[in-house]
Amino acid sequence: MNSSFLSKNLEYLKEKDPALFNKIIALKGSAEYEIANSRSGLPTISHTDSLGKKKQIHSHYDPEAEASRFLETLNAHEFENFIVIGLGLGYQVLEIIKKASTHAKILIFEKDPELFALSLREVDFSILLKHPGIKIFVNADPLQLETLLEPEQANFTLNNYCLVRHNSLVDVDSEYYGHLLLEIKKYFNESRINLKTQSIHSKLYYKNTFSNLNHWFESPGINCLKNSLPDIPAIICSAGPSLDKNIQLLKSARERFYLIAVATALKPLLHNGIQPDMVISIDPDEQTINSFDLEKNITDYWLVWSPSVPSAIPETFPEHRLIFDSEVYLAGWFKKYTEEKGNLGKISSVAHSAVKLAQYLACSPIILVGQDLSFYKQRQHCLHSFYYEKHMDKVSRLNPLSYWDHKKYLNFGPNLTQNSDLFGQRISSTQAMESYNHIFSNNHNDSQVVINATEGGLPIAGVQNLTLKETLYSYCKELVKNKTDSLGALHNYEKKHFKSLQNSLALQIQILKSINEKLKNLSLKYLNSEPQSSDDKRLFITEMQKIFKTILNNEETVLLLQGYNFAGFSNWYRSNNQILRKKELSTEGSFLDEEFERDLKFLEVLVESVEYLMINFEKSSSQ
Repeated sequence: MNSSFLSKNLEYLKEKDPALFNKIIALKGSAEYEIANSRSGLPTISHTDSLGKKKQIHSHYDPEAEASRFLETLNAHEFENFIVIGLGLGYQVLEIIKKASTHAKILIFEKDPELFALSLREVDFSILLKHPGIKIFVNADPLQLETLLEPEQANFTLNNYCLVRHNSLVDVDSEYYGHLLLEIKKYFNESRINLKTQSIHSKLYYKNTFSNLNHWFESPGINCLKNSLPDIPAIICSAGPSLDKNIQLLKSARERFYLIAVATALKPLLHNGIQPDMVISIDPDEQTINSFDLEKNITDYWLVWSPSVPSAIPETFPEHRLIFDSEVYLAGWFKKYTEEKGNLGKISSVAHSAVKLAQYLACSPIILVGQDLSFYKQRQHCLHSFYYEKHMDKVSRLNPLSYWDHKKYLNFGPNLTQNSDLFGQRISSTQAMESYNHIFSNNHNDSQVVINATEGGLPIAGVQNLTLKETLYSYCKELVKNKTDSLGALHNYEKKHFKSLQNSLALQIQILKSINEKLKNLSLKYLNSEPQSSDDKRLFITEMQKIFKTILNNEETVLLLQGYNFAGFSNWYRSNNQILRKKELSTEGSFLDEEFERDLKFLEVLVESVEYLMINFEKSSSQ
C-alpha cells in the first residue's frame, strides 16, 4: 500500500464527490481481493470467491499494456464519450485519459465499494479524479440510471459512446453487472428513439402548438380532476391485434369500469357499440386525425389532449376537452406565462400517457387491454382501427389483406426484433415497442394495482397477467357511473386573460427581430455568393460566433430555437464536437473548411428558425 497515494486520492475525491468520499472513507478494502506486483512492476489484483477459486483481474505481466491493447480492439480512439463497466485498479480509465481529448466524458460504474477503497490505496488516481469529464458511480442502483445518466443523455445519444467492459470484474458479479448493462442499453435505446422522434416532429410540434393556442386557453386542464377517481377500476384500451378476441367482454361489463381509450382504439370501440369515458391523443402527425369522426361536435365523452396534436382534433370537442401540459419547450414557454394545466410527466407513447392519466386520477386497478407491443401474424393493429381500414381500402383479389400486412411489416426492416410472448411463443416486435414495454414496466407504483389483461403480445415486467374475463369478475363488480360524474362541473370553465403573456411575447419578438436583422445582413454577404478566400471564411466564422454569443445571452430564446429545429441544432452540435476533437488530437492541418461548412449550414437553420418564431409570436400576440 502506498499511503501517499491514499491521502492524495482521498483529497481529490472529497473535492470531486463529497457523498462518495463519505461512503468510502471508513472502508479498508475487501479480503476477497489480493494485491501483487506484476512483472512490469505495476500492481495487479486477483479475486478469490466464496469457494476458494482464484481469478486474475488484471494481467500478471503488464496491466497497463493489457488495458491499452484492449482499448485498441474497441477503436476507442474514435470516441469522445465512454461508459466503463468495472473500475478495478483503473488501468483502462487511465489509458482512455491518455488517448482521448480533454473534452472526453467518462462515466465509471464499479459495483464493489471495498474494491474502490482498495484501488485508492494502491494506484495514483489524481489524473482520474481531477478530470472534469469523469463521474464515478459505486454500487449504483441499475433502476435509478435515468437520474444518473440524464445530464449526459443528449451528448451520449447524439455523439455515441464506447462501452468499455472489464470482463474479469463483470464475471465476479455477473448478476449485478448484467442487470446494469441491460438497463444502460434500454436507456439509450429509448433516448435514441425519443431524439429521433423529436428530430422528425419538432417543427410539427411547434406548428400545432401555435394553431392550438385559443383551444388551449379555452380548455380546462386535467389538474381539475387530480385524484378525483380514487380506487375506481380503469381500463386502458389500446388497438393491438389481441383486442379483436375480447372486445365484446368490454361491452358486457361496460358500466363497471372507467374506460380510457387511446386514439387508435376509438373507432374499434365505437364500431362495437362501446363508448369510452375519455379518449387521449398526443401524436402530432396529420394521420392521427383519421382516428376521429370530424363530422360532428362530440359531447358524449371527453378528449384529453396535448397541445401538439393537429388542431382539427380539439375543434371536434368544443365543450368536452381536457388539456395537459406538454414537454415541448414552446408549450412550456406559454405555460410559464399563463397557467399550469396538469402534468403527466415524461411520456413516450399514447398508451403510456393513458396509464399516467389513470394514475393521475388515482384509479385502481389500472387494467391494460390491447397492449400487445408486438405483431400478430404480421399485423400490428386490431380490426376497424384506422390502420386496418387503410389496408382494407387497398385489398383486392390479387393483393389480399395479408399482402398489405406483410408489406407494412417489412418496412420496419432492421428495427424488427424477436422475443417471446406471454405464452412463451416466438413473436416479432420492434425496437420502439420494446422500449415502450420497458417504460411500462418501470412506471407503475405500489399504491395502484396494474393488471395486463391483453391476453397476448409481450409480457410487461412487474405487471400481473390475467385474462380479461377473470379481471372483470375480480375487480369490476360495482357500477361506477355515480362515482364518475365529477366532469360535469367543467362546463363552466372560462377563458382567462394573461397580461404577463402579452409582455413576454413583446419582449421575445423584440429579441428575435434583433437577431433576425443580424442574420439577414450575414446572409446577404455569404449565402448568395459563397466566399472563396480563407480570410473571407475566417471572417464569416467570427461573425457567426458573435451572433451565436448574442443568442446565448437569452436562454429562453436558445431553447425556443432549438426546440423548433431540433435536427438542425443537433447536427451543428455533433459537427462542432467532431471538429473540436480533431483540433485537440491533431497537430497538423487546417479545419477552416470544415468550420466554414458547419457554420454555413447552421446559418440557414438559424435564419429559418428565427423567422418562423418571429412571425408566429407576432400572430399570437395579435390574437
